[in-house]
Amino acid sequence: MRFVVALVFALLIFGSGARAEVADIQLVSFTAEWCPNCKVLNPKMEQALDRFSPSEVEHVVLDMTDDTARFASYDLVDGTILAGVYGDYLGLTGIGILTAPDSGEKIGCIDREHSVEEIVSIISKAREIVLTQAPLQRQTGLGDCPAANDKIAL
Repeated sequence: MRFVVALVFALLIFGSGARAEVADIQLVSFTAEWCPNCKVLNPKMEQALDRFSPSEVEHVVLDMTDDTARFASYDLVDGTILAGVYGDYLGLTGIGILTAPDSGEKIGCIDREHSVEEIVSIISKAREIVLTQAPLQRQTGLGDCPAANDKIAL
C-alpha cells in the first residue's frame, strides 16, 4: 500500500512537469498588499528564510490582494499538491503554511506573533518531521494552524 501511495505522489509531483528536485519542505505564504498582518510577518519570514537554502525550504507566495492576484496564485498551484492548501486557506492572509512536498500534509503554520527565531525553529522542526516521518503519518500542528475554511477556490 505504501508503494502505491508513494507512486501516486511521485506521479503528481513529477508527472505534472514540476522540477525533479524538490525542497525538503514548502512554506506557502498567503499575503496581500493591504494586509497589516503581512507587513509584520513578511519581513520576519524573509529573515528566517535567509537561514535556509532553496533545497531545504521552497517559498511559495500566494497573493490575495485582488481577484487578478488570486487567479494568478491559483494558476501557480493548479494541478499541484498545493491546490488543497490554496483551497483550505483562500481568503486568509498574514499566514505561512509549512507543507510536506511529497504528500501535501500541513505540518505547521507561522503568523505575525512569531519572532524570527521562532519561525526558524518551526521551519527546522517541520523539516525534521518531513525528513524522518512517513508520508501521511506525520506529526502536524506546529505553530497553531487555523482551521481550514469552507470557501470555494474559484
